[in-house]
Amino acid sequence: MHTVVEGQKLRIKVACTKDTASLSKLGETTFTQTYASYNNKKNFQKYLQESFSEDSTRKQLEDNGNFFLLAQLDHKSIGYAKLKENNKPFHDKTINAVELERIYVLKEYQGGGVGKTLLDNCIAFAQLRKYPVMWLGVWEQNLKALKFYQKQGFVVFGSHKFNLGDEEQNDFLMKKDLQD
Repeated sequence: MHTVVEGQKLRIKVACTKDTASLSKLGETTFTQTYASYNNKKNFQKYLQESFSEDSTRKQLEDNGNFFLLAQLDHKSIGYAKLKENNKPFHDKTINAVELERIYVLKEYQGGGVGKTLLDNCIAFAQLRKYPVMWLGVWEQNLKALKFYQKQGFVVFGSHKFNLGDEEQNDFLMKKDLQD
């Protein structure tokens, strides 16, 4: 495990289309590290192609409603976060909220503060844009992620179904109030 320590320079930058290949590879690698062993291989491969191919990633980057932050350590891309604007939470379509769609960090860098740094930058972005609430969905069996988000002040407020290929899974919906 690599931990982010003093002396190593963690850089967070706003991603753009020139980062497509890096984001695509990070997405595929981190999603595979986290979820491959829990899912049917055919469904899993279909989801990877739909969500993390370079073409899909480029389209997501070009969508003005998406905002990506890329974490780099000594010029190596090690994680990213994706915020999605204009995607109302499932429980109340009237709330002006931003969705934290992804925080993905390579397994060997988890636990070193990269995810928290990405989240802090996402919260700062959301506050600048005057969003009162940030929400997300997290697989109910991803206990590590649930614990992380709870530690950061997110609370469960509901659940929804997530489709991975033809398999239906349950995600907890979590939110964090961003107003002081």
